[in-house]
Amino acid sequence: MKILLKIKSNQEVECYEAMALAMTLATFDNEVQIWLDSACFGILLNPNSRLAGMIKSLDLYDLPKAWLNDDVFSGWLTGMLDMTIAKQLTSVPETINLKNFDEVLTF
Repeated sequence: MKILLKIKSNQEVECYEAMALAMTLATFDNEVQIWLDSACFGILLNPNSRLAGMIKSLDLYDLPKAWLNDDVFSGWLTGMLDMTIAKQLTSVPETINLKNFDEVLTF
């Protein structure tokens, strides 16, 4: 299955649970794309947060770079992040066809 997992929460526990689900789904050969809303950015600023640690390990699960909303994905804001986290993020594509995903999950 191809799954889009949107994380809109500013609560670390909710972000952690969503990321844990994404990684579990990826383990079972699902294609998972993570989309982080601007509400998550404050959590990402703490390099010791669980969300930041999980973003750092996307490669281990063969997950693509996480999308980060354009309102926070700019040079100076991503420059505030730890480089290992910033390297795992990319801007949300200009056009997204949700029909390309079998499921869209929002947290």
